Amino acid sequence: MTTKYSKYGIPALIGVIVVCLAMVCCAVVFLYFYGDTLINGTTSPGLDPSTNNPTNPSQGLVPADTSNLPEWTIMVYADADDDILEQDIWFDVNEMELVGSNSQMNVVVQLDRAQGAFSGDGDWTDTRRFLISQDNDLTQLTSPAIESIGEADMGNPQTLVDFITWSMQKYPAKKYALILSDHGGGWTGGYSDKSSGSSLGMSDITNSIQQVQSQMNGQKFEIIGFDACLMGMVEVYGSLYPYANYMIASEEVIPATGWSYAAWLGRLAQDTTMDGRGLSNAIVSTYIVDDAILTRSATAAEIAEIEAGTTLSAIDSAQMPNVIAAMNQFTSTLSVIDQTWVAQGREYTLRYYSIFGEDDPSPYIDLVNFAQIMATTNDPAIQQAADQLTQAVASALVAEKHGAQMEGSNGISFYFPVSAIYNLTEFQQPSPLYAANASPFLQQSSWDEFLAFHYTGQDFVPQDGLAYAPDRAATIAAPGKSELAIAPIQLSDASLSGDETVTLTTTVTGNPSYIYFILYFYNPEANAYWVADTSYVFAENTSNVGGATVPDYGASPIQVSYEWVPSLFVLTDGQTEAFALFEPDEYSDANGVSTYSVYGQYTPVGGAPTDAKLTFDPDGNLLHVYALPDFDGDGISTPVAVTPQIGDTFVDYVKSYYFDENNNSTFDYSLSSDTFTWGDQGFKFEARYPVDGEYAIGFYASDFDNNIKESYEFITYQGQ
Repeated sequence: MTTKYSKYGIPALIGVIVVCLAMVCCAVVFLYFYGDTLINGTTSPGLDPSTNNPTNPSQGLVPADTSNLPEWTIMVYADADDDILEQDIWFDVNEMELVGSNSQMNVVVQLDRAQGAFSGDGDWTDTRRFLISQDNDLTQLTSPAIESIGEADMGNPQTLVDFITWSMQKYPAKKYALILSDHGGGWTGGYSDKSSGSSLGMSDITNSIQQVQSQMNGQKFEIIGFDACLMGMVEVYGSLYPYANYMIASEEVIPATGWSYAAWLGRLAQDTTMDGRGLSNAIVSTYIVDDAILTRSATAAEIAEIEAGTTLSAIDSAQMPNVIAAMNQFTSTLSVIDQTWVAQGREYTLRYYSIFGEDDPSPYIDLVNFAQIMATTNDPAIQQAADQLTQAVASALVAEKHGAQMEGSNGISFYFPVSAIYNLTEFQQPSPLYAANASPFLQQSSWDEFLAFHYTGQDFVPQDGLAYAPDRAATIAAPGKSELAIAPIQLSDASLSGDETVTLTTTVTGNPSYIYFILYFYNPEANAYWVADTSYVFAENTSNVGGATVPDYGASPIQVSYEWVPSLFVLTDGQTEAFALFEPDEYSDANGVSTYSVYGQYTPVGGAPTDAKLTFDPDGNLLHVYALPDFDGDGISTPVAVTPQIGDTFVDYVKSYYFDENNNSTFDYSLSSDTFTWGDQGFKFEARYPVDGEYAIGFYASDFDNNIKESYEFITYQGQ
C-alpha cells in the first residue's frame, strides 16, 4: 500500500505545517537514430517463404480454403527499442531459436532494437523481421533476417497493422497467434518506442487488431497475448474478445525474463494440431518455471522466489460477454448501498503495481477479490451478484496461475481509482483517458457510469453503447474521505540514549484505512527535516478475505500505541551503505508478510537512468526491482520487473522539508549522493543505530481516499 509522503508536514515550533506536492516525475530525452543498412531477400535455410504465397489483399488476408496451410503462424511484435528491456526481449527471441519454425509452425518476429543500450549481437539498432530457425546458440541470433524495415516506429499503430498483415500474407496458416512484447500499462496501453518517443494506447492496439481482423474473412486470431505488465484487465479483455478466440495476459508486473518461449513453443512443435485452448494452457503452465535463462542460471529456490510475485491468465473470449453482464449486475447492487462501504472494499482488495506513481494506492485491483470483500457486507443482493460474477470469471478462465505472494488473484483485474487518480484520468488530461482507451469495453459496461456516480454523485444511469465521460464541471466528492483527527502524542520519554526505547500513544478518531508510525531527523545546519523512517502500525485484529488481508483497528476513537527501538535503516550493496527511506508497500500478503520499498533511479549497464523502486521483505531481503519509465512525462509509467545485472546502479531519493527564517517550508524530493552498485552481494537493508540529534516522532493515518492526518512530538537521541 503506497502512501502520500508529499502530503506530510513537519511541525515547526510554532505549529504544524502541512505541505502538498505532486510526485516528481523524471522525463527522459531520447536521441533519434535510424538503423543499419537494409537487409533484403534473406531466407531461413530449409524454410523457403517463397512457398508461402502472400494472399491477395483484395481477397482478404485469409484464404477461403486453409486445408493445405501450416497449422500455426506465431507473430511476435517485439518492441525492444528501450534501454531497460532491449536485452531481455532480444534474449526472448534467441530463446525461440531453441525450437524454431517447422513445416507446420511459422514463428515470425518483428524486433526493433535500441541505440545506446544492449550492445551485444552486433549492436544493430534498426527494425528487422525474422522467420525463426532452430539453433542452440543463446549468445546470438542466427535466424537470418527476412528483411529490415529501417528504424520503424513501434509506437505507431500502423506499424503493428503492417507487421500483422505482412506476416499473414507471407506466412499464411490455419491459426494465428499474436504476441505483443514490451512495457505494458493495462488499459492505458504501453509499447513505447525510444527513437520516436511514441507509444501505443489501448485504443490504438484495439483499432489495429480490429482493422486486421476485419480482413480475415470471418476468422479470428486464435490467441492474442500480452508479454507485458498489467494487461490482464477486464478493460483489455472486454475490448479485444471479438477478435480472438483466446487471450493471455498478467494482472501483475511481468519479470523482464518474460514468457517461457522455448518451453511452450517446444510443446507446440511436438503437437502442432494443438488448438488455442491447449496452447494457452502451455503458455501459462510454463511461465517462469520453465524459462530458458532461469533454468540455466538460477536455483529452484530462486525461480520459486521470482514466481511468487507473478500472475498469468488465459481467457476464453466467448465467455467475456457473460463476465461483463455479471459485472454490470454486481455494479448495480453497489449503487444502492452506502458508498463509504464501497470505498472501503476498494482499499482492501488485492491490488497490483501502480503506474500512477507512489502518491496514491494502485487503482488496478482484482475483480473477484473485490466482489468477495463486498459480499462481507452481508447484503443478500450483493452476495448473490458477487457469486454470479465469481462464477462467470471462473468459467472464462482457461488457465490461471499466481505465486504465493499473490493470493487473492483470480485472473482478471479492473480499474477502481481513488479520487485523485480519477481526477487525473477523467478531468486533467486533454481528453478523458479512461473513456477513450477503454471505450469498446465501456460501451458494454456500466462501470464508467458507476465511477461518475461514486465520485460526483450524479444519478447512476447505465447507458449501453456509450463510453461515458463525466461532466468536467462536476465536483468530485470522495465517499472514502473521513474527518480524521490524531490527539497530541504522549511519549514515555523525550530524551533517549543507547538502546533505550520510547513508547508513543495517541487516539485516532474518524475512519482510517491504515495507521503508520513516522520519524523525521532534524538537520540544524540546513534547518531541514529528513523523512527518516516509516512503518505500519498493525491492527490487533485482521481478517483474510479471498487472500486479501483486512486490518480491523476497531471503532473510533482508536487507541494507538507503538514502541520505537532506536534504529534507522541503511541500504547496502556489500561495499557502500547509507541511510535510506523504506516506505510501507503492502500491509500483509496472504502469508502475513509485509513489504517495504525504497524509491530512486536505476541505471542498467550501458543504459540510461530511470525512476525505479526496490521492494524488500521485513528482514531486508530484496524481492523485486521495478523500473518505472514515464516516456512522455505525463505521470503515468509503464513498469517492468528488472533482472539486475552486475554493474547496474541505484541512487535513492531523499524526502526533506526545508524551513526559511519565517518557518515557511519547502518540500524537496531529490536524489541522494549515494550510488549503490549491484554485485555478488546484491542489495539489502539492515538496521543501524540512529544519528545523534533531534527527531520528530509520531503517527499519521490515511482515510479511504488516501487523505492523511498526522501528529508529532520531539525527542533527542544520544548514542553511547
